[in-house]
Amino acid sequence: MTMPFLQNIPPFIFFTGKGGVGKTSLACATAVWLADQGRRTLLVSTDPASNVGQVFSQTVGHRITGIRTVENLAAMEVDPMAAAQAYRDRVLDPVRELMPADVISNIEEQLSGSCTTEIAAFDEFTALLTSHELREKYDHIVFDTAPTGHTIRMLELPGAWSGYLDAHPDAAANLGPLVGLEKQQDQYADAVKALSDTALTRLVLVARAQASTLKEVSHTHEELSAIGLQHQHLAINGVLPPFAGEQDPLAHSILAREERALRAMPENLAHLPRSMLYLKPFNLVGLEALRALFTESTLVLPDPGATLTTVDLPELASLVEDLSRAGKGLVMTMGKGGVGKTTVAAAVAVSLARRGHKVHLTTSDPAATCLTPWMARCQAFRSAVSIQKQRLSAIVALCWKIREKVWMKRDWRYWRKISVPPAPKRLPCFRHSPGSSKRPTTILSL
Repeated sequence: MTMPFLQNIPPFIFFTGKGGVGKTSLACATAVWLADQGRRTLLVSTDPASNVGQVFSQTVGHRITGIRTVENLAAMEVDPMAAAQAYRDRVLDPVRELMPADVISNIEEQLSGSCTTEIAAFDEFTALLTSHELREKYDHIVFDTAPTGHTIRMLELPGAWSGYLDAHPDAAANLGPLVGLEKQQDQYADAVKALSDTALTRLVLVARAQASTLKEVSHTHEELSAIGLQHQHLAINGVLPPFAGEQDPLAHSILAREERALRAMPENLAHLPRSMLYLKPFNLVGLEALRALFTESTLVLPDPGATLTTVDLPELASLVEDLSRAGKGLVMTMGKGGVGKTTVAAAVAVSLARRGHKVHLTTSDPAATCLTPWMARCQAFRSAVSIQKQRLSAIVALCWKIREKVWMKRDWRYWRKISVPPAPKRLPCFRHSPGSSKRPTTILSL
C-alpha cells in the first residue's frame, strides 16, 4: 500500500520535523521512489549538516549532481557558506570601484555574520522554488530541510520580505539596479505563491511516536498554517511493530509508551493525512534500504548471538560535580539532531542551580520548545528570553536596513545611526542560595 503522502505528489514536497526523526531518510526514499516511477526528480538538502551524499555513497555538493546509481535522480546540498560568499560578491562587486576602501572593508565585516548567511541561503531557496528552468527540467523537487526552527524561519522569509517591499513601494527605486531588486521582488512573490498553492507544494511533518516530538510538530503545523502552507501531511516514523513486544519486556514498554503518545496526539494533528512507518531492522543507507523503507515487510534479522557487556562509564552527576568545583565557566552541549542536547543542558543547569550556583541556560536552536517548561517556572528566565528574542528580531531587521540604506544608497554615515536594544542587564537564573557571590555558569545548547 502506498503511503498517503506519496499519493499525487505535487512538484514541490518538503520534509521537516525535529532533529533525528528521519527527515533525510524519508526525503531520500521519496526521491528514489519518484525516480523509479520515471519521474525526473531533484533532491535538495537545505540542512547545513546534510548527509545526503553519505546516504547515496557519493559526493553531493553545492551544485546539482546526478546520482550515479539511480536514473532520473539528481541531488544538491545547499552550502550556506558558499551561498553567503556568492551573495557578498554579488552585492559588493558592482560598487568596489565606487566606494572608499575603508567603507568596503566595513561592509564586508558586517556581511560576515550569520544573518548574511541566512539571507543568502534564503535567496538560493527561493530561486529553486521559482526557477522556470528547473521546473522544465524536473517533475519534482524534494526538499530535505534543516530541523524545525530553521525551516520555519526559512519558509517565513519569502512572505516577510515580499510584504516589506509591498509596504515600502519606494524601496525598489532607492535600491536601483545594483541588486536588481525588482526582479528579486517578483521572485519572492512567486515563492510565496508556490508555497501556499496546494497544487504545487506539499509539506510532510515528520515525527516519532513520542509526546515531545508530536508536541513540537503540532507547533510547527500551526506556525506554517499561519503563513499559508495548508497542504500538510503527518508521517510517524520509526514506530515499533506490534510483534516486537511479544517476547521482549523492554520493547513491550516502548510499544506501550508509543501507543499512549499516539492516543494523546494533539488535536490539530489528528485531522491531517497520516502515514505510519514501522522501524526497520537495517540501516537506511544505500538504495536497497531506501527502496525497502516504504514496504510493509516484517523482516526480522536473525539473532546475532550477541552477549551483554557492561561498560563502566562515569555518570552525568560526576560531570556536574566537576563543574561545581570549578565554580564558573561555560558548558556547551552539541551533537546530532535528536540525541538529547537540550535535555542534558537543562539537567546540568538544574543540578548546578541546586548546588547554589547562578546558572544562565540558553539555546541557539530556533525551535527551542523543550525549554518552555523551564521558562514557565521561572519568571526571570521567561522575561530575559523574551528580551533576547526581541534583540534577535532587531538584528534581523538591521540586516534589511543595511540592505536598503547602505548597500544601495552608499551612505556610510548610516552605520552610525544603527542601534540595537541592549542585552538584559541581569542574566536569567534559577533560584540560588542567598548571599551567593559566585559568578554564573553559562550553559549553551547548540
